[in-house]
Amino acid sequence: MGPVAEIKLGVFGLDTHIEWEVGAYGEDADLRPALVDLALTRSFTAAGDAVLIGDTPADVEGERENGVHVIAVASGRSSVAELRGAGAHHVLDDLRDIERLLTLIASRA
Repeated sequence: MGPVAEIKLGVFGLDTHIEWEVGAYGEDADLRPALVDLALTRSFTAAGDAVLIGDTPADVEGERENGVHVIAVASGRSSVAELRGAGAHHVLDDLRDIERLLTLIASRA
């Protein structure tokens, strides 16, 4: 389990529905592509069936290198332009519009 991820998600009460054993965390690998590959392997999920959400260009690049659909969120240090430039399929300003996020996840368009 990723203790830092658990703390970050716990602050917002988002840690209760996570299957921690199928994720990949910073202590598992240094580079994002390896983390994405590990998470896909642990979850028995094909890249084409996965949608990953990231907030940095490194997240986007790691996800794209593995053939995963990418939704980026510009709620951190990275701007919308930076995330688009990294190749995110979709970029959101933040996560306030949950309906739009769910639609993007469901459509993988």
